[in-house]
Amino acid sequence: MKTSLLVLLLVGVLSSGRAHAQQRINFDEFYTVKEPTANVATQETTSTPIDLFWDQVDEAVEWGSRVYSLLSFDHHQATFGNVLEPYNRMKHFGTWIAANDPQGRCGNTRAAVLRRDSSTNVTMSPSGCTVSRGTWEDPYTGGRFTDARDLQIDHFVPLKNAYISGADKWNKKKRCLYANYLGNKFHLLAVEGTENMRKSDRGPDGYVPPNRAYQCQYLAQWLKVKVIWSLGLTPPEKAAIEELVQDNHCTATELAYTQSDLAKQRRFIADNKDLCQ
Repeated sequence: MKTSLLVLLLVGVLSSGRAHAQQRINFDEFYTVKEPTANVATQETTSTPIDLFWDQVDEAVEWGSRVYSLLSFDHHQATFGNVLEPYNRMKHFGTWIAANDPQGRCGNTRAAVLRRDSSTNVTMSPSGCTVSRGTWEDPYTGGRFTDARDLQIDHFVPLKNAYISGADKWNKKKRCLYANYLGNKFHLLAVEGTENMRKSDRGPDGYVPPNRAYQCQYLAQWLKVKVIWSLGLTPPEKAAIEELVQDNHCTATELAYTQSDLAKQRRFIADNKDLCQ
């Protein structure tokens, strides 16, 4: 009996060790999306084949706001991903907050996203705190849903991915804001629950949505979140994105971003730095 108990304890310890190991990644280099204002003097800039097709960008785009490619990267030779403290959702990011309820009542960020993404007026629960019905188009699967119970709110760049790619250095308020961010319509998305669980915390090197028509937009939004929050990309993550861009024949226009849009997002972050108390 004592021997069996000892074996179980050892298995538990080893399993716990493996779980912690799985939460850590370690590279001796990483990438960031190159910003127009970046100081390139101390950084090695890499470009991709998409730059050769930059003339595809619609001339109607306001060039005065400095349009740039999301597929231009700065290379950093430094240790990346091996955070000191293993990721813990509740400890590091907290949960949904009620501060995003426009009525200032009990509705939390989940309810706010469901209201925003529904193409029809939503039906609230008797308590008025949660959304029960509406009409949602899931961009990941292309499916249409009317029951909110079928949906989960996806952090487009998952919390764990954000944590190990830079958010571990933020304070708790900033991480909470990231977890509840409504500064744009793609940071948080209402998607089919099973598909969201299939995505889990994986990046484009491990997951892309089955809806092929959405994949170029998915890649662009992934890179936008990364640059808005100054998060890094691992070498496999960057390589997968570049390969998927080519495989899906994504255009330069789809992978473009403007300096003014980036500035608006950074301003929203600054203006809401105390949203979480």
